[in-house]
Amino acid sequence: MEPPACRTRRKRRPAVRIEGMGSSKPTRCAKRENDMIGHLGRWIVAACFAVAAVAAQAQPYPNQSIKLIVPYGPGQATDVMCRVFAEQLKVVLKQNIVIENRVGAASNLGAAEAAKAAPDGYTLLCTGNATHVANPLLYSSMGFDPDKDLLPITAVAATGYVMAVGPKLKGKTVTEVVAMAKSASPPLKMGLASTTSRVLFEMLRQAANVQLTNVPYMAGNRDLFPDLMRGDTDMVIEAMPSAMGSVTGGTVTPIAVTLPERSPLLPNVPTFKEVGLDVQLVGWNAFYAPKGTSPEIIATLNRAALEALRHPDVAKRLEAIACVPNPTSPEQLAKMIADDRAKWKPIVEEYKLRVN
Repeated sequence: MEPPACRTRRKRRPAVRIEGMGSSKPTRCAKRENDMIGHLGRWIVAACFAVAAVAAQAQPYPNQSIKLIVPYGPGQATDVMCRVFAEQLKVVLKQNIVIENRVGAASNLGAAEAAKAAPDGYTLLCTGNATHVANPLLYSSMGFDPDKDLLPITAVAATGYVMAVGPKLKGKTVTEVVAMAKSASPPLKMGLASTTSRVLFEMLRQAANVQLTNVPYMAGNRDLFPDLMRGDTDMVIEAMPSAMGSVTGGTVTPIAVTLPERSPLLPNVPTFKEVGLDVQLVGWNAFYAPKGTSPEIIATLNRAALEALRHPDVAKRLEAIACVPNPTSPEQLAKMIADDRAKWKPIVEEYKLRVN
């Protein structure tokens, strides 16, 4: 047995000094503890964010504002119709809807932006029939594929187009204008603010067997009627919602509508069919989401849209601008697109209207 003096004594570890408590220099253990606390804090923060994200996903759609892209300028027919629709839709969804006008490339620019948005239901598209019907026939490249990159939700509203002449043109009926056009040199000029108007222009030119010059306003119709008033153009053919202000205000003269029957708002204006010309077309606009949007969100949006469109105030406001509500299922909208494109394809091919 070893004598007591020779026993090995355990060295006592120095007490850990906490910063600010007797020593300004932290020990190795203090550093380790601080590192552990830092890691724990970061883990807690990350966990909180994860829980918040899961909680947000668990909330019923929609739980934040929705951006609605309209690829036409303020005051154009599609913009007017979409705004009436969106005001009631936000009431149904109980969320704010922010309309963003993305004008350019005959609606292709804004539609492409919507098609490439995240498919979470918070960026949607409200556009005219030209985007899905005329443009795929006119443009070899639109920057997106409207059939593959956008999912139909519902049609929104339907309307007609009106042909109007300016104050400087002597002809005030279709018959008089056609007679003038047959002998005019240079040809009479018609202002056009959409690809749908361009198709109607060709239908009229061929039906009446006259030469006309088209003056495109593809960046919007802001100058369409002022130019008509000044005599820069002789006539226009424009969607009724954006034309009604000038038409009913007496600044220009409406001479025909493209509807199957006369419009209740313009009872004295004949249809093209009444004056012997086969120029008939009903325009419409519709509501879409980016591809990849879940079926549940599409169903929610369709139910909300149909409720909004069936509200009496919406019908009243749309009728005041020569429109009628046109609620559909996604499948019905897809069929409308296919049917109209089939009707327009031979017109585009016959009149060689392709842009690129």
